[in-house]
Amino acid sequence: MEKKKSIEEITDEAIANGGYLVLLYFDLHAKTEEETKNIMVGFIARLTKEKGVIYALGEIDKPIERDGVWSTWAEVKLLAEDFATLGRIASQYSPIGIDILRPEKVELSLGEAQGLLLDISQTSQNFTRLIMERVLSDSEREEYKKKLEARAELGKKLLENSKK
Repeated sequence: MEKKKSIEEITDEAIANGGYLVLLYFDLHAKTEEETKNIMVGFIARLTKEKGVIYALGEIDKPIERDGVWSTWAEVKLLAEDFATLGRIASQYSPIGIDILRPEKVELSLGEAQGLLLDISQTSQNFTRLIMERVLSDSEREEYKKKLEARAELGKKLLENSKK
């Protein structure tokens, strides 16, 4: 029977293979103390399921109330397979702080850097689309949808040309 690896062994192996160990800090605000705790627990659980996340362990601070709003923050130790995963996590979840613990030096191949930039671009586009869909009239929304479809076609052509 194979011996179960320790957290340290898993971490060392992942970092040797291009992984990153980080501390991420997140804040959360809600109407009640219980709601604040429950949402943060669910939030950390969702992080653990993200593609490229090997593990995420969180500590949640005791919620405090101010002017009828309950607030807390969490420190999450996260081990990611690669830097692109960190970029995606940062752009999707907007931590209020990030500390890279290991490795000491960030090294990216051109493909990793390009992929990270495209992930950031996609997140920005998704956010823009969400806002636009909420503020545009029906006719403006249809026009915007056509522009997005044209953009997708151009993206496909660009991808095909880059593979030649």
